[in-house]
Amino acid sequence: MKHLSKKMLCMAFILATTLFTASAENKLSKIQQSGEIKIATNAEFEPFEYKDGDKIVGIDIDIAKKIAESLNAQAKINDVSFDAVTLELNSGNCDFAIAAMSYSSDKAQNVDFSDVYYYSKQAIIVPNNSNIKSSSDLDGKRIGVAMGFTGDIYCTENFKNAKIERYNKSSDAVLDLINNRLDAVVVDDAPAKKLISLSNNKVKMLDEYLFEEGYRIAVPKGETELLEHINSVLKYLKDSKEIDKIVDKYITDSYSPSIDLIAQIYNNLKEKDRYKMIINGLLTTLEITAVALLIGIFIGILISAVKVSHKENFVIKILKALADLYLTIIRGTPVVVQLFVMYYLIFSSTGLSKIFVAMIAFGVNSGAYVAEIIRSGILSIDVGQYEAGRSLGLSESITMRKIIMPQALKNVLPTLVNEFIQLIKETSVAGFIGVMDLSRAGDIIRSQTYEPLVPLSTVAILYLITVIATTFFMSFIERKLRVNDKR
Repeated sequence: MKHLSKKMLCMAFILATTLFTASAENKLSKIQQSGEIKIATNAEFEPFEYKDGDKIVGIDIDIAKKIAESLNAQAKINDVSFDAVTLELNSGNCDFAIAAMSYSSDKAQNVDFSDVYYYSKQAIIVPNNSNIKSSSDLDGKRIGVAMGFTGDIYCTENFKNAKIERYNKSSDAVLDLINNRLDAVVVDDAPAKKLISLSNNKVKMLDEYLFEEGYRIAVPKGETELLEHINSVLKYLKDSKEIDKIVDKYITDSYSPSIDLIAQIYNNLKEKDRYKMIINGLLTTLEITAVALLIGIFIGILISAVKVSHKENFVIKILKALADLYLTIIRGTPVVVQLFVMYYLIFSSTGLSKIFVAMIAFGVNSGAYVAEIIRSGILSIDVGQYEAGRSLGLSESITMRKIIMPQALKNVLPTLVNEFIQLIKETSVAGFIGVMDLSRAGDIIRSQTYEPLVPLSTVAILYLITVIATTFFMSFIERKLRVNDKR
């Protein structure tokens, strides 16, 4: 029996190994057959990956496209936050990730890393008049770092008395440095040069570097054949000096913003067609809001109908318990957490677009609040109307649909308008999963130009116009309904 068990275990192991190997070997062929390779990045680290108008460009992006070309595939770039890049790999949303990533033992437990394709040094940026001359002067200072980057880890471990301020983008840290909220910023040397140029040389880089690190590409754990192919492409690019040409193309390019207000407006909205980014962001915001509201109203009507049901059978009791659980969870957790759960857990392997996931997440969130709004409207209707409907032989569902619900919706229309307005503003967190909505578009332009006035003012004005237009339209509808009631 033991001998048989050993044989069975051995066969199972061989079968599992064969299936795993076949899966790995088929990865490249699947990419070639589909003609598309999905790549995750964080387009907030110029010059390696950043937004140029509505396009994602940079050193890493050019390298990624070279890898895609070697497989006769089209590169599909997915922009996410830096701390979510490895999540994209683990959830199967991308084939590989390239985002100026350095090797770390923690990440290596979940992903496999390629060979180094670029060596970077950690630079120190300080104001032009700073008394900080070397790294020995940093302890006890306010230091800005990009959250999750190696500079963050190094400063935390080596400058125990310093106050470490963490930012999602290095450009935000440099902006605070210019505004005297920080004493120094630690960032990779190539982005440091770009950031200094964008700041109109209001800051400088010290001659000393903290340490050197290598950038690598990450692939899902166990994708050995894909990793070997990527390494072979990187070797060719390095041996042929092609990578040097790509690096020179982006690092030598510079841009100095003007302090003139008219020039700011031009640079922010006209140059590189940035106004298109704003327009597309506004359309995405309206699209997400409209669909999420419809989902929310649908869920709200169902939940409220269950909550006010007069039936007391076993099924209704279960439905009421589930409705209470839904309301408790949704109203008790932040919408951004719900968005993350939807994108990185529930729909991680479905292949749904970010915008569609955002619609569902905001719709589910809105449904909990709409449910309570409609329930209050139903309870505001005199119970005699329900009893009258039932006495006429109407079923409970027909009574609710034909008599109670139309009156309840009219009563709660102003409150529903407020929920719609709130939903418009809540969608601004969709950028956390890489959706290019209105807020994210303005934030990207601000980080590209270091001129916050025009992009942020433009975003604020567009939100305000949208809210005013929505309020006016719904007030018009409400007046029409009142006129019909009088008739």
